[in-house]
Amino acid sequence: MKIFRKKKDGNQPKSRIEKRVSTIGTYDLILWAENALYVIGKEITHHQRDKNANALYEAELGAEALLAIVRELQKRSND
Repeated sequence: MKIFRKKKDGNQPKSRIEKRVSTIGTYDLILWAENALYVIGKEITHHQRDKNANALYEAELGAEALLAIVRELQKRSND
């Protein structure tokens, strides 16, 4: 995954989701985080019922988005 690759100087390059998240307002980020939580739960439940591997992929995308959102919100609260 690109999100976990590090540059040689120790800093991680920004992923597409991190770049996108940094341009969105705080209120909208919170709404997006709530939606990501819903999607993660829905897709995991879908996987449990149907054993659909694609549902786990969608849950993973939601989790990556949620992580990027939380990190951006943390950065903003420290500024």
